[in-house]
Amino acid sequence: MGSWALLSVFQLFELKKVALLHMTTKNGLSYRVARPWLLSLFCLFISVQGFGSEGGYSNYIPGFYGDIALALEPEEGLSMRNDFYFYRADADLAVRSGQVEVGIDVELSFDYLSLLYKPGIEIFGAQYAYGATFVAGRVDIEGSTQVGPFSQEFSDAKNSYGDITLVPGIFYWNNDENWHFSQSFYVVAPVGDYDDSDTANTGLNYWTFETDFAATYLNESTGQDYSFVFGYGYNTENDDTDYQSGDEIHLDYVLNQFVSDSVAVGIHGFLYKQISGDSGDGALLGSFKAEASGVGPAVMWLPKRYEGKAALVAKWIHEYDSENRIDGDHVFLSFMMSF
Repeated sequence: MGSWALLSVFQLFELKKVALLHMTTKNGLSYRVARPWLLSLFCLFISVQGFGSEGGYSNYIPGFYGDIALALEPEEGLSMRNDFYFYRADADLAVRSGQVEVGIDVELSFDYLSLLYKPGIEIFGAQYAYGATFVAGRVDIEGSTQVGPFSQEFSDAKNSYGDITLVPGIFYWNNDENWHFSQSFYVVAPVGDYDDSDTANTGLNYWTFETDFAATYLNESTGQDYSFVFGYGYNTENDDTDYQSGDEIHLDYVLNQFVSDSVAVGIHGFLYKQISGDSGDGALLGSFKAEASGVGPAVMWLPKRYEGKAALVAKWIHEYDSENRIDGDHVFLSFMMSF
């Protein structure tokens, strides 16, 4: 999820007699598209181009919902996951045959620490777990505007902490040999570094409440892992800007194949849609709705010396179809361990 970013979960499971650790993470970082002095320029192309969600992004980040068997319940005890996340995106907007032009480049480098605890409690026939994700990192923004012969460049950067994601509950139902299901609840708390006078921010300054339903088909004999997550997120208003990003839905999918007891390769992707428009006095460009999709490869390695209690994951998701939302490339390098 967006200012940025998204939630966290960990999962531990056994495949071909190997316990595999999985965890997702969500938490936050953000940026604003332009300083106040650029507002008049953006208003010039209100009818031509705009961004859904404040700043063109939200607390939803593709790829932060897991890597392996997303709905399979973890073992009892504490698990941790550390994600290094890099994102680069750009947007070029033009009006009236290029008479007004705006260019934006965004780079994000963040480190996420996620903790999940499964106490061994059963609620409503499901195994229960809870946790949290903490984030810190850097955001860099460069841009330029041009109106006829006049041009202006701007840039900003910030190294700081981001919004905290709380996971009050994840419920796992695993009553079948191959099929597994889970229901998750996330709350992104706006405690990150935010100043509405800055172009770059590591916090979004609004709450996000999200619930996700996940389903996994896991075939131990063939090494196939097909997982899907459907989520719905509600965003509150940013009190400093009087801007409220619209409600969102997303479908994330993971298609993995184990090629050995310790190595899996996969295709990971997502579909995203904003189902209600932006609102509030700060939504001067209108109630734009964003859409996006993307896909990319993933590699997962579980070192045998750790007997399934640790895993390394690398993946890249390329956004290929976006509307009213900046698009770019998401890169993850992740390490997971259970205790």
